[in-house]
Amino acid sequence: KYKEQVLKEYSNNPFIEALPDIFSDEDIIDRFDNVPQFEKESKYQDKKYRYHILKNIKSYTQILPIHLSIEVKLSTMIRRGYLARNPNDPKYFKRLEILNDLKENKKVTYQDIDFNMKYMTSTAESMTIIGISGMGKTTAIERLLFMYPQVIKHSNYKKDHFTRTQIVWLKIDCPYDGSLATLCKSFFKAIDEILNTNYLEKYGYSNRISSTMMLYMTYLASLYGIGVLVIDEIQQLINAKNSMDDMLNFFVTLSNTVGIPTVLIGTPKAQGLFNGNFR
Repeated sequence: KYKEQVLKEYSNNPFIEALPDIFSDEDIIDRFDNVPQFEKESKYQDKKYRYHILKNIKSYTQILPIHLSIEVKLSTMIRRGYLARNPNDPKYFKRLEILNDLKENKKVTYQDIDFNMKYMTSTAESMTIIGISGMGKTTAIERLLFMYPQVIKHSNYKKDHFTRTQIVWLKIDCPYDGSLATLCKSFFKAIDEILNTNYLEKYGYSNRISSTMMLYMTYLASLYGIGVLVIDEIQQLINAKNSMDDMLNFFVTLSNTVGIPTVLIGTPKAQGLFNGNFR
């Protein structure tokens, strides 16, 4: 269902018009807060059962001002990221065409993507969330993402035939070894799980070099119009032997060149990853 947009710059863009209306603070509070329900009879249960019932408190979430701030940033990132990736604009298909041509190159790098797409504009923004382990970073971002549909199927737009599958958000974990190749495989697997495709088998088998998988990951992210790519446990990059810089550069390419908004989440260990380069 396409909605009329209050902001003119968001109009005539099916990727944006198919999203829920921009949430008010009241909307976010209603959707975010979760208070587990307990039956009165529970307190009279045997001790061995009461202990299990008490564990329901784990699902309790209470909204804080920082959550409202993050949702506003997410909402803006998703919508503004689509401004330069409007499927009604010929440049959208030009972007796919460039990436498709690059797939013929077996040794493509993120520099090749940068060079070939340097004339394509990007409206994507990035965000990093750093906090101590267990404070609720992942829980918060997941509850905010669940406010949006993950997949939207388009068939007709303004009486025109328009067949497109849109992935509004995708969340993956940074691999334990900090490997770019493993990250790409996690990406293919995540797409397969929500779309019932076989990209992991097609693009992620063992003799694929990471640069080739990186290009396919970039192509699929553009093809499916990913609104925001969330990468958790970013501190795992510290374990990377050689590919830490490559992966950080790849994130920059995804955002600045390909136009995919990215959110990186990690513990304070991740701060060391960004100290050496002011980007």
